[in-house]
Amino acid sequence: MVQPPMHVGMTGISKTYDGHSFVVRDLNLDIAKGEFLTLLGPSGSGKTTTLMMLAGFEYPSAGEITLDGRPIQDKPPEKRNIGMVFQNYALFPHMTVAENVGYSLRVRGSSREQIATRVDEALAMVQLSNLAQRRPAALSGGQQQRVALARALVFEPSLVLMDEPLGALDKKLREDLQLEIRRIADRLDLTVVYVTHDQHEALTMSDRIAIFNDGRIQQIGSAQDIYGHPASRFVAEFVGDNNCLDAKVVSIEGDLARARLAGGQEIWARSSVHTKVDQQATIAIRPESVRITGQNRAGTLSGEISDIIYCGDQFRIHVELPGGERLIAKSSSSLGIQMEMGSPVLLDWEPRDAWALDGR
Repeated sequence: MVQPPMHVGMTGISKTYDGHSFVVRDLNLDIAKGEFLTLLGPSGSGKTTTLMMLAGFEYPSAGEITLDGRPIQDKPPEKRNIGMVFQNYALFPHMTVAENVGYSLRVRGSSREQIATRVDEALAMVQLSNLAQRRPAALSGGQQQRVALARALVFEPSLVLMDEPLGALDKKLREDLQLEIRRIADRLDLTVVYVTHDQHEALTMSDRIAIFNDGRIQQIGSAQDIYGHPASRFVAEFVGDNNCLDAKVVSIEGDLARARLAGGQEIWARSSVHTKVDQQATIAIRPESVRITGQNRAGTLSGEISDIIYCGDQFRIHVELPGGERLIAKSSSSLGIQMEMGSPVLLDWEPRDAWALDGR
């Protein structure tokens, strides 16, 4: 399979405001043409600063940024041919929808005919052709965000950057626009860099996800890679539900590690680069991989049900282990309804569904 050409490159990028503490540290990132890349992480992790350096609103303290092989780190935003979509829409209230969308074309000196054609096409793309003459105040939040998207696409940018664009919208509308944005990106073969702190959004929309923390990329990969194969305790805890159990590695046999919990029970998990015999580790296992079983065998945990939460299509069974550790198992409604608080329970999982990662 032929790999798409690299569109954006960030090499050795660092950002500091005082010369001592770094917001972004030695970042290396390649983004392919037509890729939808999401930067995901907690507040202050460096993801938005990275986006602002791509846009030209911030300049790196060190390193090089390239667009189609050409350095752009010293160019101002208007010289980069990059579209931007923000959370707050940033629409001009005194202009109509059509005037807002066409603003960047007027600044670039396009003719009236070109502007009219491009604006019509952009508004049709976001399904707002019938609202061209309204002003932003007469639109809903979702409609205003569609206008902002049309404005970012109307001058046919080579790259589109989105900074928490759906953060102010309600859940249903946010989910609808996630699919709409992805559909448009695929249709136009856009390269998109998307910043969010919403895990579901990142998993739904992205070709790849870069997990940020402390100014560095902790892991980068597909949604399936990030969710199913976390590289560290931070990633395991940050993305989705995960049971993270503190344990000591007893032995390593092939690609599996045997680990002992504080209460003395032993479990199995896939080993990783972090796994070392006699060292502390985090055993990460997703609740949906934890099975409630009636058989007590090697690797089975015994515990007591401490809470049962009904979630409609499933129950979340909270279990306390003898050493004080707690974990969660997801159970079907038919099985969960038969359980009671305080009842003893046996749990197990396939060893390859769990990961032995770095310790606390």
